[in-house]
Amino acid sequence: MKKTQTGKVLNIVVLICIVIIFLIFLLTRVFIKDTFEYSTIINGVDCSFLNIDDAKRKLEKTMNSTSITMLFADDKKYTCLGAYFDISIDNTNSLRGILSEQKDTGKNEYTMTDLYKVNEEKAKKYLTSLAIFSNENSSKEPVNAYLEWDAKKQEYYIVKEKYGNKLNIETAYNYLLNSLRNGKTVIDFREVTDITPDITANSLELKEQMENINQILSTTIEYELYNGETYTLDAKTMKNWVSRNNKGEYSIDIEKNVTKFVDKLAKKAKYQLTSTEFNATGLGKISVPFGRSTYATVNKEKEIERLTKQLESKESAKLEVIYDDLPNYLNINTYIELDLSRQNVWMYVDGECVIDSPCVTGNVSTGYSTPAGIYYLTYKEMNATLEGYNADGSTYSSPVTYWMPFNGGIGFHDASWRYNFGGNIYMTNGSHGCVNLPYWAASTMYSYIDTSIPIIIY
Repeated sequence: MKKTQTGKVLNIVVLICIVIIFLIFLLTRVFIKDTFEYSTIINGVDCSFLNIDDAKRKLEKTMNSTSITMLFADDKKYTCLGAYFDISIDNTNSLRGILSEQKDTGKNEYTMTDLYKVNEEKAKKYLTSLAIFSNENSSKEPVNAYLEWDAKKQEYYIVKEKYGNKLNIETAYNYLLNSLRNGKTVIDFREVTDITPDITANSLELKEQMENINQILSTTIEYELYNGETYTLDAKTMKNWVSRNNKGEYSIDIEKNVTKFVDKLAKKAKYQLTSTEFNATGLGKISVPFGRSTYATVNKEKEIERLTKQLESKESAKLEVIYDDLPNYLNINTYIELDLSRQNVWMYVDGECVIDSPCVTGNVSTGYSTPAGIYYLTYKEMNATLEGYNADGSTYSSPVTYWMPFNGGIGFHDASWRYNFGGNIYMTNGSHGCVNLPYWAASTMYSYIDTSIPIIIY
């Protein structure tokens, strides 16, 4: 019983001694100037109560014995023991700085940059040995989501973006060195990899652009031309109006493309309105074709304005072409009238008939017929000489007193060599296309005619 009590006392004494020794050790550590305080963490490593040399060794040992994990795009991952890079601390000034700072601030946790030194040659050798850098063709840039034309649905749709994995070897090398110098053990190279596209399929802006474009493309404008044909503006044409700027934004330049479309419309529509109505002397209302220089032309300015507004409204429509204003040939009171069949010319000035004369027009048998149409005087000249070729190839030269051309080399003039006018003379003995008039009729016409008076031939 006595021995048992003695043993208990001895154990208590030993325990007290151990505690006292440990407390002395702790107190010694705390009050020694060259040791870090309790709970001092440097770059994730506990350096409590260590002096600078001990902390240096612990930091180096930790980094060299730890596996360095490297993360790349496409879920590629590589690991390598830190010792491969000969990681060391060759300058302890930063550690001394922490020690000095602790005495003033009581701060405990530190993340130091450029704390470690790395074998740069080994770092570069390691990176270049990785498969992701061995084949440049495997490197791909990210591709933005974009709009594509669906010919079947007649609309644009969004093609999904593609992610990239493009990583420059020099960029990766510098990133690895900086990460190791800062004590990182997990290095995510995706942070310096060109992976994510700027525009994705979920982009609200891209969706709005697509919807706006498709609404415009769903608009159909149908022009009804005078000959019964139609000229249509729809998605088949407007899909080519869609453009994308260097920011990847899609739009339709309506103003620019409408102008081009109206130019094409004008060329097609110009020859569709081919005739007009006219009250012919002794015949009443007839249809008269336009001459080469008097074809109706599309009023491009008004047509562009109207079509632009129609497309902006996104509403389909059937339209008639807007032509420039034409004279109302049914109600004019000053004009020259020529009936090829009746071989007669009339001239009305302010409603009064000043000429009612037979004439001789182009020779039908030799192919020199005078063309029907509506024309205007080009100029007028006295004492002119008309020259040209006959049907047999010989030349002619005919002096005239009054010369009034209205269709190229075709015009009104006197014909002193003729004694008879009218009838069927023009069928076999007509002119080269001109309108031969008696002297008095040519003289009277010359005194009245100007470039504003229509010449109506039918």
